[in-house]
Amino acid sequence: MIYRRANIQDSEVLTRLLCELYENVEHEQLLAENIILMDDFKQAFFLAFNDNEPVGVCHVALRGEYVNGKEYDGACGYLEAVYVRSPHRKLGVATKLVELCEAWARDNSCHEFLSDCLLDNMDSFKFHLELGFIETERCIFFRKEL
Repeated sequence: MIYRRANIQDSEVLTRLLCELYENVEHEQLLAENIILMDDFKQAFFLAFNDNEPVGVCHVALRGEYVNGKEYDGACGYLEAVYVRSPHRKLGVATKLVELCEAWARDNSCHEFLSDCLLDNMDSFKFHLELGFIETERCIFFRKEL
């Protein structure tokens, strides 16, 4: 397995992977967003390849604003997304991608690394715990049409 930080030439590859993760997202719109994010020094993407086949992607950001569970002043690393194609799951690919994100956050002077998952996504919840995350709080968001 080969792991590396994505560059602008990888925009299409990482967008295809993230489209597999996100439901109801338009490829062209996400591609445009990812190209902008890749030019932002507060964002990074990492990719995993099996031979030349892309099998996983991870997105990390520096967040300086309030983040649920954040304890230190200054920026924190935030795991925005991690996705591994199903034939390559449970092989440590996602763990390695997240480790690259954590190292990137450390290199950017972060003292903590945060993430989230939906309340009903038990696979993601267990994955976070296996990586050493601790649950800090639970929240339910509401919406009302006006």
